[in-house]
Amino acid sequence: MDHPIALDSRKQQILKAVVADYTRTGVPVGSQALALHLASWSSATIRNELAMLSEVGYLIQPHTSAGRVPSDLGYRYYVDFLMEEEELPPVVRRQMEPLFAPLGASLEEILEVAATALALATDGVSLVTGPGSAGARLKHLDLVSLDPDHALLVLVLEGNVVRQHTVKLSSPSDQAALSALAAALNTDVAGLDAVAIESSESDDAARREVLAAVVTLMRSVDAQQDTLVVHDGVRNLLRQPEFGDVELLRQVIAVVEEERTLAALIAQLDLGRGVQIMIGRENSIEELSRCSLVLTTYRAGADRRGTIGVLGPTRMLYGQVAPRVRYVAQRLGRALERVLS
Repeated sequence: MDHPIALDSRKQQILKAVVADYTRTGVPVGSQALALHLASWSSATIRNELAMLSEVGYLIQPHTSAGRVPSDLGYRYYVDFLMEEEELPPVVRRQMEPLFAPLGASLEEILEVAATALALATDGVSLVTGPGSAGARLKHLDLVSLDPDHALLVLVLEGNVVRQHTVKLSSPSDQAALSALAAALNTDVAGLDAVAIESSESDDAARREVLAAVVTLMRSVDAQQDTLVVHDGVRNLLRQPEFGDVELLRQVIAVVEEERTLAALIAQLDLGRGVQIMIGRENSIEELSRCSLVLTTYRAGADRRGTIGVLGPTRMLYGQVAPRVRYVAQRLGRALERVLS
């Protein structure tokens, strides 16, 4: 998506008004409708500003005689510069409290409750990934001689995840040498994650070969985390006029039900920066090009995290959805911390 073009105060107010009106009604917004809310300017002035906003790509005119609707770029400018987050209403807290109060010790139950609560609070499709470690850490490793040129690497990660891999050695080694190398590595890199291990340096070829294999196995474990995606609220899409197109609805539902596709999309985001909003074609999935995602990270303790968020049409109440996603993420994190600690 192109970088947003700066707007003066009047254009900002008109863009903000178009977004608000179109989000509320789903009907293209004309100058006369805007003049009712922006009494400081005439319809002619507003028409000129609408034309300018269309020229720079912030608005789209579906038909010659129709009003304007925000483009993906227009929504991006609104979210980045104009959006005001709403306070979380007490009624929403009261609505969610009965769902979280009786939670048991089942991870699946907690994820499902969080998905249900968020779908209810946002009127969208909620998405929740299971909690994974922030990065697999090495607990212990062993090296077993298979023949002079090959060794079996046995890796034990925190959480007692076990992986093994055959390592080809550049120079022959016997079991005594491999055991000594394993002991040295357990002393030097136990407790580290793949990033830290990869950054370690050595002049010894065998040590470098084994560490490269260790990093490869640990990264494969990291890549498999966060693939579980619990969702709820697909029925909410039926109330949105955008999804009156049955084929579009079918495509979106198919993506939602394909866990790996969504997990791969979520993995592209830098969720360490709080709530992230991905609008329309900013995502890489063609079937979701008319949708937006509002996502954030929840944390369950120091080293376990997952993702929670909402999928809906680009015509979304972003200022309302973002704080509700953040609130449910906090409740989910606290609930899981009790279970996983």
